[in-house]
Amino acid sequence: MAGGRLLLAPLIAVLAAVFAGYINFSSIYRTLRIAGVLRTDASTIANEGLEAIKIPNTPHCEDLHHHLASGLLFTACEGNSEARHSWFPPLTIFEDESKVVEAPGAITVIDPQSMKAKRLEFEGFSGPFVTHGIDIIDDPKAQPGEAVFIFAVNHRPNKTKNLLAPKADSVIELFHHVIGTSTARYIRTIKHDLVQMPNDILALSPTSFLVTNDHFYRDGYMRVIEDMYAGATWSNTIFVEFEASATEDETALVQAHVALTGLHNNNGLGRGRTPDEVVLVSAASGEVYFGALKRTAGQLTVRVTDTFQAESTLDNPSYFIDPYANSTFDASGFVLAGLSKAVNLAHNSKHVDARDGVMVWHLQDDFLHRSLRRPDEAKSLWEAKLLLHDDAEYIRTASAAVLVPTDPAKSNGQRQAWLFVTGFMSKNVLAVKISL
Repeated sequence: MAGGRLLLAPLIAVLAAVFAGYINFSSIYRTLRIAGVLRTDASTIANEGLEAIKIPNTPHCEDLHHHLASGLLFTACEGNSEARHSWFPPLTIFEDESKVVEAPGAITVIDPQSMKAKRLEFEGFSGPFVTHGIDIIDDPKAQPGEAVFIFAVNHRPNKTKNLLAPKADSVIELFHHVIGTSTARYIRTIKHDLVQMPNDILALSPTSFLVTNDHFYRDGYMRVIEDMYAGATWSNTIFVEFEASATEDETALVQAHVALTGLHNNNGLGRGRTPDEVVLVSAASGEVYFGALKRTAGQLTVRVTDTFQAESTLDNPSYFIDPYANSTFDASGFVLAGLSKAVNLAHNSKHVDARDGVMVWHLQDDFLHRSLRRPDEAKSLWEAKLLLHDDAEYIRTASAAVLVPTDPAKSNGQRQAWLFVTGFMSKNVLAVKISL
C-alpha cells in the first residue's frame, strides 16, 4: 500500500462527494468504515494466546513472496528505520534523501523453518535502493528451485537539479539469484516514462512484467483527494517488455504500454488461480479485482472479470495453494493484508514509535454455493475470514502476508499454518501460528 494521507478521511470523504457533484451517503459510510474510523482495534495474538515470532534483520519489508520450489520467502527490506522515516516517496516522505544513500535497502531471504533471515549481497549494484514491491520468477534455464530472477521497485532520489522534476526517480531493478548462495547478481535497471509511481510487480517472464502505478499525483491536496475519492480512477497498470542485455542506458531496449486503467488506487498485484488470472487491489477502497490476461494485436491487456469488497484497506495479494487439500477441506485462497485504522497513517508515518494496527484476511471462493447457482450467475461468491487482527502490539502496518502450512501428520491431524506478515513501517516480519 504505502500511499496516502488518510488522516483527513472524514473531511475528504465529504469533499469528494461534493467534487463528484452529489452526496452519496453509502459511499461516505463505506470510506469511513474502510479507513477504520468506526473500528476499535484488538489483538487476536494476545486474546487467543497464539504463538508469534518476530524475525530479526527484517526492517520495513513492504512485500513478501513464498517461493514454492525452494520453500523460501523473498522480500525487500529497508536499510534501517531512520532511512524509511526520512525518505519514502510512496508515503510522500521526502525529508532527507541522504539517509537512504547511507543505508540502502536489500533483497532478503527468509527460511520459514529456521525463522532466520539473510540479506543478500549485491554483485554489480550500488547506490540508493528504496524498497517497495517485488516479484520473483524461476530461471527457465535452471531446474525449479535452483535459481530465480528478482524484480524490485526502487524509489531512488532524483539526481536532476530541475525543481519541477519529481523528487523520486522510480525504476525497476532486475537481479538474478542462485538459491542457497548469499548474493544477488545485478542485471540491469529498467526505466520507462509510463512507469511513474510503481507500487507492485508481477513478473510474466524473465524479460516482461506488469507494474501498477498507484497514483497520478505524487503529493499535495490532489493526492489526498485521489486517495479518498473512489471516483478518482486515475491509476493504471503498465505492461513492460525489455531485453536483459547489460546497458548503462536504463531506457534502452524497453517497451511499454497501458494494460489496464479505470481503477481507483490500483496498488497490490499478484498471481491468481490460473496462469492467465491476475489479481489487483485498490488499497484505499479495499477492493479486490480479478482479471484475465489477454493479447490482442500484439498488445497485452488485463480485463477485469470479478470484484470483491473487503472490510479494511488492502495491499499486496498472495495466493495460497493448500498442499494438504482433500475432498472435505481445502484451505486454498487469497491472503490479503491491510491496515485496521488507515485513518491514522498520514500522521503516524513520520513517527518512528507510532502504532498502526493490522488486519489479515483469507479470501476463498465458495465452490459449494457456486455450483448450486444458475448458469447465468457467472461470478464467484467470495467469503472472507479474518486470520489476524493486531493493534500494533506485535506488528506495525501490514502490506503483505503469506501462509506456509505445517504437516497435519505432525499435529494430530490439525490443519495449521505459519502466517508471515510484513509491512512498510514494521520493524520486523512477524510469523504467527494459526489454525486454518
